[in-house]
Amino acid sequence: MKVNYLAPLLCIGVLALTGCNDPKKPSESNFKEAAQQYLDTVYPACYIKANFPYKTDGFNINNMPEILHAMAEKGLLTETELSRKHIDATWGIKERDIVVNSYDLTEEGKKYYKQDAAKNMRGENLGGFCFGKATVTDVSNFTEPSDAMGQKISRVTFTYKVSDIPDWAKSPEILNADRQIKKDVNSEHDGVGNDSNLLIVFYVQIMPDDFVMQLHRF
Repeated sequence: MKVNYLAPLLCIGVLALTGCNDPKKPSESNFKEAAQQYLDTVYPACYIKANFPYKTDGFNINNMPEILHAMAEKGLLTETELSRKHIDATWGIKERDIVVNSYDLTEEGKKYYKQDAAKNMRGENLGGFCFGKATVTDVSNFTEPSDAMGQKISRVTFTYKVSDIPDWAKSPEILNADRQIKKDVNSEHDGVGNDSNLLIVFYVQIMPDDFVMQLHRF
């Protein structure tokens, strides 16, 4: 998938290119190393973000009830039914049960859980299940450095695959409910990442013959 939108700049690393006499001749190996540095800041990635104990409200938001139920069946969470209300079928509405469950971490779940995986809208810590190792498989394209914003910039497109994904995350119930996990699992099976990432590489001159690459992802 080609990146066709621009997100805010995010500086994620620095790779010194000492002794680089001509910054207009970047090498694929340098870009591959820089891309790997970026991926190492992203993975292990955190998925399925929630704080525990977690109580469902009977509504399906972001497939969370299905995901948590599947994780309980895999032994990562405990599942306790708190209430159940039967709704009879009416015009336009199917018969169904509204179930409220409570979930908490098991010892197995704690192996993957990180309490500060993200921040919620109030700026509070939000936990998540974190795993995976991303490896650059190919630098498919890069542009020659050109002047922009007062610096020299190259655009780099690369592909990667994700490994070290636990078996429970590969179950159909979780893959069908979580798009990002499915992408990463597919990249592991295919051997080539099914996502491409566009890096903006700034060349900052720190000495007459010494340049630093600063990476930004769009």
